[in-house]
Amino acid sequence: MGVLTRLSDLSRAAAHEALSKLEDPVMMLNHYLRTMKEEIDAVQRTLNKQSGAERSLKMQIDAYNRLAAQCDKNAAEALADGREAEARQAVEAKLHYLDKSLECSEWYEAAKQRSEELSQQLEETKAAYAAMQEKRTELIARAQKAEAQVKPSAPRFLYSFEGGAATRGFERIEERIMQSEALAELSRRPAAQR
Repeated sequence: MGVLTRLSDLSRAAAHEALSKLEDPVMMLNHYLRTMKEEIDAVQRTLNKQSGAERSLKMQIDAYNRLAAQCDKNAAEALADGREAEARQAVEAKLHYLDKSLECSEWYEAAKQRSEELSQQLEETKAAYAAMQEKRTELIARAQKAEAQVKPSAPRFLYSFEGGAATRGFERIEERIMQSEALAELSRRPAAQR
């Protein structure tokens, strides 16, 4: 094994140990809950923007339909008065407004579907947040119990720090608490039973 490889391994091990010491379970659980709350706020803002776009498209559809109806009325009046050129222009304008209305209707349906998807995503994120809050209380109690039972001379494990979403971090903290509980259980057993 080369010197550089050994130095690299030692550096990584030291970094992992430092991260393990810094990674206080209660602090990290609170951090992950804040991250999840920020995700909820971001989804809510996106949903609000999407709802605004949906309302705007609906108003455009209504406006185009009113203009098409007005053009149809103008065409009928012009035709009744014998003004065929004006009637033809009114019919062309009516068709143009109907095309625009149809185009906006397609966009409206897509916007409506996206709003429904965002609403569902928001509800799922809120449910996950509520579950994480409930689990936080349990995990904090378990961590405190394990810390109280661990002897100061007990060996420390090396943990890896994985970046990622709040849920994965939550799971990592839960795993760390379970390791602390196992360590506490081992430290309570007499040496003969080990």
